[in-house]
Amino acid sequence: MANKNGNNDKRNNTEQEEAVEMVRFGGRGSRKTEFRRPTGVAVSQASEIFIADCLNERVVVCNTRGKVVRTFDTAVKGIFTRKSFRPNDVAFDRDGNLWVVGTIIVNEKDLLSDNLLAQFSTEGRFLTKIDLPLTGVTSGVATRADIGHVRVQDQSKGKAVSKKKKGGEPKKSEEENDGLEQYTNVVEIVVTDQRTRIVERKGHSESCVKVVTPDGTQVKVVGPRNTRKPTGVAVNQKGDLYVTDSWLHCVHVFMEGRDVTKKYKKFGGFGSGDGQLDSPHGICLDRQGNVIVVDRGNWRVSVFDRDGKFVRHIITDMADPCAVAIGPNFLVVTCVGHCGTDTVTIIPYSH
Repeated sequence: MANKNGNNDKRNNTEQEEAVEMVRFGGRGSRKTEFRRPTGVAVSQASEIFIADCLNERVVVCNTRGKVVRTFDTAVKGIFTRKSFRPNDVAFDRDGNLWVVGTIIVNEKDLLSDNLLAQFSTEGRFLTKIDLPLTGVTSGVATRADIGHVRVQDQSKGKAVSKKKKGGEPKKSEEENDGLEQYTNVVEIVVTDQRTRIVERKGHSESCVKVVTPDGTQVKVVGPRNTRKPTGVAVNQKGDLYVTDSWLHCVHVFMEGRDVTKKYKKFGGFGSGDGQLDSPHGICLDRQGNVIVVDRGNWRVSVFDRDGKFVRHIITDMADPCAVAIGPNFLVVTCVGHCGTDTVTIIPYSH
């Protein structure tokens, strides 16, 4: 019976993948089928599309045909009342929960706000939140497994002990050959932080990428010397960070998940030719590790290989593209800008 169910599920998934076609939906507004600055997007394991509808202060959930399945408000619990929360980006963790990064409105009259990272279930139930310092705009979010910890079962004492090794590789032990060593599966949340302060009447950037744990502990700060305006962030299976920079018109790669001589590289550069970028924003990775980048200023979505070599353009002449996410056989691209688009487009994609 289990095999039959598995075959049925596989057949249903195949049929669902074959049914995906290019569709565009939305438009500027506050109705159920409209958006006001859809600045972030993520795809669940069930191929549901979760869209951060920023100024409507909600998450909109759609299917692969562009039909709205449900919505939920992103307001979070305050001391006495619920506080408005404008989501900028969304990402799923390995448990299937949704992490949302954005701006919480402390006092709308006095224009007081703060940055916040909140976790929701796929049905919209609020789970937890992490307060972030108001240093700038937190626009991008991604999750990864903790690359630095392993867990070894000590049979002689009947309890588990934790060990750690630089570079994320399992530490050698006497019981390694018994298959008792495994990763702890701790989740880390990665957010981009656009910090800018005024120095001699000129904007001075102190932007970076922050890595925190679900309890709010800051693990590390990455790239303050390299980034200027980090926007989107994606993580590969090894734990490396791919970060778009809309001021430097490039993609930064921070190689966190393996022992390498060179820990940092970047690709792109300002321009409109193949392999060049103009204000890149959203970013995601496909199953082969190819890097899919929203080339916002050039109105296109481009693909690079894992080493940063240009592969192809997926779509061109798309007004004000913003965020991108990937499903089993499709991409989702949101558009936000002065053209009044505020739309979402589902595009068939072959890995």
